[in-house]
Amino acid sequence: MRQASDSPKEGGAAEKAAVQPVEKTRTATPSNRLGKKSITGWFEADVLKQLKMIGLDKDMSIQQMVGEALNDFFAKNGKPQIAR
Repeated sequence: MRQASDSPKEGGAAEKAAVQPVEKTRTATPSNRLGKKSITGWFEADVLKQLKMIGLDKDMSIQQMVGEALNDFFAKNGKPQIAR
């Protein structure tokens, strides 16, 4: 009988297959995101904390709050309020 070894040279086909890179599969875009783009920004941690606290108080998601803020900004600049 052959004894198991820690040497990678003696690995079988199953061991070699295990180190092969896994192909990434693209998942389908959820229907509520079709035709939309992400807007991101980098802020201090306290900004996120404050947004979360206000969201809890007003029962709003961060996305809803950002949409409201964008619409206020659009109105201030004479543009249609299109953020939903």
